[in-house]
Amino acid sequence: MDKPELPNLEEIQQDPVEAAQGKIVYRFETPIYPGNIVYINLISNYQCVNNCEFCSRPKTENDIGKPNIYEQKAGTSLYLKTSPSVEQVIKAIESEIRDSDQEVAIIGLGEPLIQLKKVVEVIKKIKEKHNIKTRLDTNGLVKCMYPKENPSKLLKDAGLDEIRISLNAINEEDYNQLCSPKFINAFKHLIDFIKECQNLGIDTYVSFVINFKSTKVPPKSRQEYEDFAVSLGIKPDHIIFREYVKPI
Repeated sequence: MDKPELPNLEEIQQDPVEAAQGKIVYRFETPIYPGNIVYINLISNYQCVNNCEFCSRPKTENDIGKPNIYEQKAGTSLYLKTSPSVEQVIKAIESEIRDSDQEVAIIGLGEPLIQLKKVVEVIKKIKEKHNIKTRLDTNGLVKCMYPKENPSKLLKDAGLDEIRISLNAINEEDYNQLCSPKFINAFKHLIDFIKECQNLGIDTYVSFVINFKSTKVPPKSRQEYEDFAVSLGIKPDHIIFREYVKPI
């Protein structure tokens, strides 16, 4: 009988999708971000509901495994074929968390609130086990994805302490041009979500990408961004300006 043909290990190793399989939990340290934060990634296939002009998130299968500014900063691949279960996320956190850690931040590469219910359960379980701050970074379009839910209340009741919402524009027209959302009325839902998070007592930040030269939208000054954020009730020290970084 002929021996079964063995797989070509070299070909397997060169498969960019297989090679890119990334981490659920990761860390990085910069002068701005200390090393005592545990970052959580539960996004599959870099999924997002926006296609922002300034974002260098991998957007096609051909991009998987290629260098990008986000994974370079994280020092690891963040590509997951499937979103991990709540149990897998908690197990990964427990294997990594230290007594000196001060924050667990749910971020990843893409939009974590595509997995709203999973995020809620993860936050609940973190709070049950640890006396630690929880944070979430999001594009804020969760009300578009879950119109029958009350996302801000679910997150607040789960124990979310801080939320950072990517705003990036001061009106609907600019937002649609810059971010190409998949939903109609996305900007309105985004603004509503920001206000709801604030009203519920979640520590709410908004962010703007600056010094990006769009071919579609006239540039705005920091003051214009700040004035708009303040008009929504955001405190001046809760406005984050993110310097645009060109793709690798």
